Amino acid sequence: MTTFKKILALLTLFIFILSCKTNSYSFLNSYPTKILPVVDSTNFSNHVEGKLLSKKEQVLLGLPTIFIDQLDDENAKVGVSYLPKISESYTSVVYYFYANNNELSSVLVNYDKKHNIINHQIVAYDEIADGLLKTTSTIYKDSIVLNEYISDSPSTMKFIILDNGDITRE
Repeated sequence: MTTFKKILALLTLFIFILSCKTNSYSFLNSYPTKILPVVDSTNFSNHVEGKLLSKKEQVLLGLPTIFIDQLDDENAKVGVSYLPKISESYTSVVYYFYANNNELSSVLVNYDKKHNIINHQIVAYDEIADGLLKTTSTIYKDSIVLNEYISDSPSTMKFIILDNGDITRE
């Protein structure tokens, strides 16, 4: 084998390995991107369960650190709802999460360029066991306005989305 062919083979192998490494998160490209502002009112009446994330994808995205032991429940299900375009500096993903058959939530997670979690915030929540709690939100480029309804009594909370993707309560 000539030196040129050896170099070409090694270069091809290197590019293949590099592309596999950088494409670990490429499955996220198949989910819809949403332009802001986005109203998230995910609840049992309007949500259609899509393709669920595998355990490997859940770990890759750091979801066990967000949902802690809830992912171990046999009735727990998690999938990607959409990717809001909040910033070019970091990636945002909104997940839907069925903790069980009675609770459904949407959670916004901001990731740095290496897909490390910066911060997360629940943006919608619905429970049908007692029907006492429901949450909806509007996601803006720099904030989340969360409306919480406890027994039909509304309250509003505002969260600030910082330039680095961190989320703090106002």
